[in-house]
Amino acid sequence: MIKKLLAYNLEELEKHEILSYAKDLNKSQVISQVQLDGIKNKVKSNLYSPSIFMRILLFILSLIGLSTVLGPVALIMGIDSEVGIRVEAFVVGFSILLLLDFVLIKESKHYKSGVTEAALVVGLVLFSGGLLGEPNYNPIIYLVYGLAITLFAAIRYLNSAGLIAALGFAGAIVFQVLYNFGGLAQALIPFAIMVLYALLFWGIKKLQSQKPSFIFDDYFTLSKVFCLLMVYVAGNYFVVRELSVELMGVNIEPGGDIPFAFLFYFFTGFIPLGYLFYGIKRKSILFIRVALLTVVLSIITLKIYFSLGAPIVTITLSGAIMIGLALVLLRYLKEPKYGFTREKLLHDKWDSSELTAFVVSQSLSGHQVEVNDENSEYGGGSFGGGGAGSEF
Repeated sequence: MIKKLLAYNLEELEKHEILSYAKDLNKSQVISQVQLDGIKNKVKSNLYSPSIFMRILLFILSLIGLSTVLGPVALIMGIDSEVGIRVEAFVVGFSILLLLDFVLIKESKHYKSGVTEAALVVGLVLFSGGLLGEPNYNPIIYLVYGLAITLFAAIRYLNSAGLIAALGFAGAIVFQVLYNFGGLAQALIPFAIMVLYALLFWGIKKLQSQKPSFIFDDYFTLSKVFCLLMVYVAGNYFVVRELSVELMGVNIEPGGDIPFAFLFYFFTGFIPLGYLFYGIKRKSILFIRVALLTVVLSIITLKIYFSLGAPIVTITLSGAIMIGLALVLLRYLKEPKYGFTREKLLHDKWDSSELTAFVVSQSLSGHQVEVNDENSEYGGGSFGGGGAGSEF
């Protein structure tokens, strides 16, 4: 099923991810250069994915080039009516998406090369502009369409921006539906958003537990981080108060407050602590990092509404306390305590991954890599003689 949804070859993606992750492990000194060279000899990928600087350059150049296609085509075809322009935009956008699928990805083997992202953006914008036309529909229609098109980009092309946009559109749909009802429904919007993203987090976690291919690990992590942040943001007192005033016309008298204010004070203060407690208890770096970010946002929120005066002194003291706490923790965790250490063991990983055990097992064994594209459940010793399982 997953093969049919992806525009890319799943086996090639897995090989590319193995090589990329092996390089990260080498930088973290988990495997040696000799072991990395051995993995490179076993695993070869034909995907074209240049460095980040080259991707940015190719994206900009391709974006400029593809964006100018509409004008020359209109001149050649003699199109000068609004309907004609819309039809042209639809056809050109659809053609660019076909070019992306069958030429850039299938033939040229581009994978997040910058050119692919530019083709996706321009293709979807032109296609959507031609299809929807002037903004004279109900906002819900645009939000549902946005959810569908960004989910398509996220799944078929593994586009991270599309993934975040799709999650955002899901929340926007719930917001707009309740906003249209008015009255009590509007007051319940923050709670509905919190419930929505809590359920999405649970669903994403359940989906990840089914152990799909490891190429989706980063997308699962990104989704979970976004959902956790949205649960917090939806309950943050500052966000709720300001949106109530700006969008819902709530008039707050001097000394007054928004409906359910005590609950939003509670959410602002205790959601970060809940994340932190859970992260420490479960040893989840994802929860710990999200907790630290939300703690900072909570402090800023409380500072806005409950100032003690002398903001420069407050900021200086807060900074000194944070630096002192960091130094104490660095010293305390010099030797691992209860599974925690101050050392950075791996590069840029917010969540655990079975790919680590797999790559290390390959660096220790003399067997060939076998990428199972039917069911990527990398159990103990499944890929040679390393014997490293998911609990590595």
